Amino acid sequence: MEPQPITFSSTISFWTHYRATRAIVNRLLSTYIAWGFFVGVPLLLVIVMLCLGQDIFAPGAYGLPTWAIPVGGLLFMLVFKPLIQCLNISSMRRRNPSISGVQTYTITSAGYTIKGSLFDTTLKWDAFHKAIETKEFILLYVSTRWAHFIPKAATTASDLQAIRTIIREKLGSKAKLQVA
Repeated sequence: MEPQPITFSSTISFWTHYRATRAIVNRLLSTYIAWGFFVGVPLLLVIVMLCLGQDIFAPGAYGLPTWAIPVGGLLFMLVFKPLIQCLNISSMRRRNPSISGVQTYTITSAGYTIKGSLFDTTLKWDAFHKAIETKEFILLYVSTRWAHFIPKAATTASDLQAIRTIIREKLGSKAKLQVA
């Protein structure tokens, strides 16, 4: 017996869009590499300097103490990158009216459909690279760097369970979803 289609609608606010994008970006290999480069390596440098008995408070490059390098990297990753992403999403939403407004999601055993006032996108399950469930979203990856997101807040508990069942059935081991 084929499962019933699950259909629900939601308005995607700026902050929902931002949180979904952060959930996608935070899982990218490039983000892990950036954390290592901007925070891990400078922190390791400071630790090595401390172990060798060097003064990390002495002025170095540009008159800044050595301890300022990992702090600057941390600020870059925690403040600058999210701010740039915030500005990118804001710009994208201003230029693309199809993003705002009500979006209707339909999940069936045949595929995933999302409709808005200016678009209608249908993808078969074979188009998805993987699926990951976070606290707020189900992320359906069409590539390693790009995913559609389903806001869990827009669904009922029974619909969410039915969505999980369909995704598990269609994507198998490529689906990393919560049990309950």
